[in-house]
Amino acid sequence: MAGLRIELPPFSMFSSTPVYQIGSDVVFGMLNDPIVADGSDELWPVPASAVPRLDLISNTFYGTPNLWWVIALVNDVLDPLVGVPQGTQIRVPTRQRLASLGILNA
Repeated sequence: MAGLRIELPPFSMFSSTPVYQIGSDVVFGMLNDPIVADGSDELWPVPASAVPRLDLISNTFYGTPNLWWVIALVNDVLDPLVGVPQGTQIRVPTRQRLASLGILNA
């Protein structure tokens, strides 16, 4: 039985990963390489007054909370629910870099 390819929105962390529906099951294909730190990333100190949630940081930089996973991957955040400590300096990929990867329209 052949699977039906499912298209995901570009902001999804699985957008370029093959996803198929086989019957009532959704199956992920091979994962693509994760986004890694790059010299073009902006270094941003999380202010002491900020709520250090990745979705809020994503919304600040990209205008959408949906790209929290990009910041998590680039900064090797193991538990995105915990976020990052206030005062920590994190890497935030530029909008142009995400556009070149097809993740965000710049």
